[in-house]
Order: sequence, then C-alpha cells, then structure tokens
Amino acid sequence: MQRVLITGASVGIGRQTAIAFAKRGAAVAINYKSAENDARETLRLVKESGAEGYLVQGDVSSEADAARLVNEAAQRLGGIDVLVNNTGVTKFIPFSDLDAATADVWDDLYKVNVEGAFFCARAAAKVMQAQEGTGCIIFLSSVSGMLPRGSSIPYSVSKAAVIHVAKCLAQVLAPKIRVNCISPGVIANTRWNAGNPAFDPEKYQAGAADIPLGRLGEPTDIAEAAVYLASDAAAFITGINLPVEGGANIK
Repeated sequence: MQRVLITGASVGIGRQTAIAFAKRGAAVAINYKSAENDARETLRLVKESGAEGYLVQGDVSSEADAARLVNEAAQRLGGIDVLVNNTGVTKFIPFSDLDAATADVWDDLYKVNVEGAFFCARAAAKVMQAQEGTGCIIFLSSVSGMLPRGSSIPYSVSKAAVIHVAKCLAQVLAPKIRVNCISPGVIANTRWNAGNPAFDPEKYQAGAADIPLGRLGEPTDIAEAAVYLASDAAAFITGINLPVEGGANIK
C-alpha cells in the first residue's frame, strides 16, 4: 500500500489526484491551507473509494509549516512513499503590463510555487530516506513554465523554476528517490480562473479547437499521470518533465 501526501488537495487537480491514488488502494494525506470544507469533501471521496484518508492543514510557503505538515502526514500514514507537490497560486496580469508585476507579486508566487514545493520535497525526502526504502516526489508545473504564456510573467517564470528544481532534486536524491514533474496544459473544471477578470468561458472552451486531441484537459488526466509516475511501471523514470496538454505544443 502506497502512502501518499498531496499538497493543495482540497479541489481540482489535487482532489482528483487524491481520489485516483485512493482507487488504487493508497492511503492519502490531504493537505489544505484554509479551505477546510473543500478538503473534507475530498476526504469523504477518498474514503468512499475504500481508502484511508487524513487531513493535514498547513501553509507550504512557510518553511517551518511545510516541515511540520510533512512530518504530521508521515505520522498519520506511517511513512510517506509519494509526495505530490500540487499547491500553486497565480496573479492574473497581462504579460504586457510590466508595472503590475511588482515585487510583492513575485515574492508571493515564488514563496508558494517554488520555495514551498522545495520545502515540502526536502522534508519528504528526509522521511523517505529514514525509511531506508524508495520514494517518489512529483512536482506540478505548467506548460507556462515551458513557453512564455499563462496568467502572468511571474507565474510563467515560477513554473519554469519548478521544472528545474525537480531536475536538480532528481540528481541529488537518486538512486533511492525518483523525482519527476508534470506540466498540465489548459485544464477545464477547476477554480483556476475564479480570480481572472478577463475570463471568458466561451473563448476558453473554443480553445479546444487548437488542441490536436480535440478537447481541454481534465483534472483526472493529470491525476492519472501522477499515478503512473508513482507506480512501478515508471521505476526507471526520473528527472523528466511530462507535458500533459493534448499535443497543444506540437503546433
């Protein structure tokens, strides 16, 4: 039985990833920062799938809190075999509005997207190393980290940094711990655009016409990729960034 910690698992991709692992019989620790009610719904769905589940509150952007929540998850699960670094935040700023990309915006996004992911990975790696077994760490980046696009320049750059952090840790933590990254493309049915004043649902859906596979991604597409990378079928895979975007970037 895998013991899995997923950060930011209260909604969206995080929730579906928790459910996907639960359906494979994993015990799942569900991290959330403030959305307790949503996290409890994720927990309900995990248990409905027949798996053990636990809630672990914590702010990944705090170095101390990241270590605490990882250790708390390890205590409840009896160890950690898989960490999915799913937590991410953004600010919706047009790329052309350079003045709006203030120091506060850069700091906020880096603290969560880059530093928080690193803090959780470092703490989880210590748990995995103490188990004297193997482990798997999965980072969630974005196609925005591969190409200059997305909700803002600070977000795009922070997600590029996430990919590189994953590659660095893959080298440092081998051979016992595998580290990989997933870069989602445009994903439907999330709350990601709730804070985007320019969000146009019709235009959003019309974007599927530019995707070779003919549809937008779903949170389950990312969840299944995470399950694969954490499985024995991916035992010889580390240090990769896996785009899950329907072929959008081949055009």
